[in-house]
Amino acid sequence: MQNYEGVVAGAGRMRVTKGVAIVMGTVLTMGVAAAAVVPTSAFKKASLPQVKAMLGKDNGKVSGKTVTYGKNANVVVAAVLPGFPFPSFEIHHVKNPTLDFPAGATVKVTFINTNKGFGHSFDITKKGPPFAVIPQIAPIQAGTGFSPVPAAGKFGYATFTWHPAAGTYYYVCQIPGHAATGMFGKIVVK
Repeated sequence: MQNYEGVVAGAGRMRVTKGVAIVMGTVLTMGVAAAAVVPTSAFKKASLPQVKAMLGKDNGKVSGKTVTYGKNANVVVAAVLPGFPFPSFEIHHVKNPTLDFPAGATVKVTFINTNKGFGHSFDITKKGPPFAVIPQIAPIQAGTGFSPVPAAGKFGYATFTWHPAAGTYYYVCQIPGHAATGMFGKIVVK
């Protein structure tokens, strides 16, 4: 199920200079750099209130680079928030953390795409790194598939529910080049 809500401008790295936020991202598979110039006031007004509210619904506990959840896990993931490297996921202000779940948990995932340049995915697989530029990540255990690209001043989000068995999994972005350059993390279910 895919939904659209809120307003977010930006992708990749952000630099604020004389009232202008310069937002940069790289399309690695095409070797093309993309940049957008957004007035700082518009960026602040348009960007994070709705995303922050959604991120606040995550019920995991952070310890270093690990986020631990209970039997009823509510995981909220954002792709490419300002201040985080592109490409990466953010969960609890941590870049690509390890996620820990108890076996048999009900895991509800909300994946927010704030990158108005293009889509991302948040998919779970048993296949671990290294990932090829064009990843072959079958079988997918659960995930969003290609998430909506923010458009018309709105960010995109998708949700899914997963009931994991014990084991080691990985969450990845299947867009070509993304997992290969670091848009993935580990999941431990015990």
